[in-house]
Amino acid sequence: MLPEIKNLVLPDDNFPTKWQTVIFRNYGLVSNERIAKVIGCDAETVKTEAARLGIESTVFNPNWEKSGYISIIRNNWFLLPYDQLEEILGFSEKKLDFALKEEDFLAVKLGYVKPECERVVYSPLTAEQLRLTEKIAKTVKEYDFPETSERFDFFPKSIRTSEFCDNGATRFVHGYITPCGDAFSVDSETYLPDSLLEKYKAQGINGIWLHGVLSTLSPYPFNPKLSEGWELRRKKLRELIDRTAKYGIKIYLYFNEPRYITEDIAVKYPKLLGHKSSRGYSLCLSNKEVREYLHDAIMTLVKDCPLGGILTITKSEYQTHCKSHDRTTCEKCKDTPIEELSVLVNNIMQEAVSDAGVDTEIITNLWAWSPEEVERGIPLLDKRVSVITVSESRVEFERGGVSNHVRDYSISVVGPGEYAKKALSLAASLGHKTYAKIQVNNSWECAAVPYLPVIDIIKEHLDNLSKIGVYNYMLSWTHGGYPSPLFNYIASYKPGQDIADWYREYYGDNAEKVHSAVKIICEGFKEYPFSVEHMYFSPQNYGPANHWSLLPSEKSSGMIGFSWDDFEKWIHPYPYDVFISQTDKMLEKWMSGIEILREIKGDSNVDELLTFTEAAYIHLAADKIHTEYAYLKRDLKANKSKLSELVKISRQHAVELLKLVYKDARIGYEASNHYYYTPAILKEKILNCDKLIAELGE
Repeated sequence: MLPEIKNLVLPDDNFPTKWQTVIFRNYGLVSNERIAKVIGCDAETVKTEAARLGIESTVFNPNWEKSGYISIIRNNWFLLPYDQLEEILGFSEKKLDFALKEEDFLAVKLGYVKPECERVVYSPLTAEQLRLTEKIAKTVKEYDFPETSERFDFFPKSIRTSEFCDNGATRFVHGYITPCGDAFSVDSETYLPDSLLEKYKAQGINGIWLHGVLSTLSPYPFNPKLSEGWELRRKKLRELIDRTAKYGIKIYLYFNEPRYITEDIAVKYPKLLGHKSSRGYSLCLSNKEVREYLHDAIMTLVKDCPLGGILTITKSEYQTHCKSHDRTTCEKCKDTPIEELSVLVNNIMQEAVSDAGVDTEIITNLWAWSPEEVERGIPLLDKRVSVITVSESRVEFERGGVSNHVRDYSISVVGPGEYAKKALSLAASLGHKTYAKIQVNNSWECAAVPYLPVIDIIKEHLDNLSKIGVYNYMLSWTHGGYPSPLFNYIASYKPGQDIADWYREYYGDNAEKVHSAVKIICEGFKEYPFSVEHMYFSPQNYGPANHWSLLPSEKSSGMIGFSWDDFEKWIHPYPYDVFISQTDKMLEKWMSGIEILREIKGDSNVDELLTFTEAAYIHLAADKIHTEYAYLKRDLKANKSKLSELVKISRQHAVELLKLVYKDARIGYEASNHYYYTPAILKEKILNCDKLIAELGE
């Protein structure tokens, strides 16, 4: 079921008509014919009107439709009603519904409601609209910077590597451009090309994980429609496993199982139902039929598709067993400890693997398990089940005088914490293989660049893990899978080895300067005002691409989505002044590091590092500017001058980021969000700022 439609205040218009917004945001992303069909004109008219808007040089790139559709959804979410949104995507309602549910919580990121939008229909421009359009086109053309890297051009032809430490450890990542929804409905070459697999192999990566939904890969008895095409998906999965095996890389599936069933299906199986939520019913594991389904679905899958492993998550995220969200309405499970249900899921899967006669590894993710559940639950796990936890989970820290702790994961706060140490030590003492889940390239602290210049922080983290004997790593969530210098460093890492040796090998004669810059940036990043609220709800991943308004917004900031003016949500638990001062400390250090990197000429590795560092800086600075803007506009009359200054800074940020985007297609991309912004969205932000400056009259 698609998210419900609600009457929300829509963003300000930056063009004389809404159909011009449709053309501006979608030109080059979908065909002219499709845009024309959506707004009710012909393709030639779309081309003519695009030229009037100053975007005639934009060339259609079909990669957007297959690999950038999340960007298209986001660009049109507050613009088009459902039927026109489906039409511009070329999606059925069923396909859109699946994407919103399965593409890493996309519906949540969009606010979990669909704004009510009127149908957008083309009509000829009036004389006044033509005049305004000519003015817009003049501004747009002013920022047509040379494009030296086309969107989706992700991988340079060569990558410098070091000899990696082949210590038998497992290092698995999420593929840099791997879809987070139905990956097995398309050929794997589209998201894991041989060129990328070669780079991973050269960097010691021996595993790749992907999202999986069991009902799409095995027959699902409770709603066979969900399993339509499972045979084809298994075929695609086997082909992927065969391809990656040639590079010494195994495939791991990430499962949230058994999934809940919706109420319309649940009425057919009253005896199997457990916890009831607003989404539907859990399939209660006290029922033999449910346990047999889970066992048989896994057994036939791994027998048919020789997976390297299955990574499970049994609490939070999607509703699974009857206590996956802690509380339950299930009478049969109300007295069963949570950890027993979580363990049962993993043990059933391990039994299924054993019965299949394969060596697929079951890896239980302790994410959201309490310390008590860990202590009671790990001894109940089948000894063959491996254990993984987020290394920095529950680490306590203080910044700006504010005490806090990590609830998800972080780079700026270094692990492992006591929670991870105790959990992994307990698991190891009982004979389980152990893993640390770490973010290496980036995190939600800033996921809009392939990697952050924080190599020395990563070294500190690896040193800490080596002290507790942990060398198996999950190196990324959906973001962070780029074959970067940091993967290169991890591959060659040995406890006690001087990191300066690696800098010399990777950056040659420029090693000392690069290292001095990175150390300063790392110092700055440790001032980052980290909190789970800021990581998920702040504007930093969209940077200056967030469009602003002078009107108050009643909309709540969404998870890795639209931030609006909800600054109190994203700065929590920091007071406003502390948040701003901490960000200033960080930015000052980053700029000092950038200035050192700018002195180095003629080294492509340093140039790449500088490009991503500058882009990240813009995003982090834009976060601070947006926070100040949202705070000050509450008293518009008193703060007009300051607000105008902030708008001008944000405009300049958009211009600077646009230059970098045209220079490097990797900036702004992340697998679960696709491109956070397009060149057109950044140009529209420039128009948005010009409009605000005029309204402020400063």
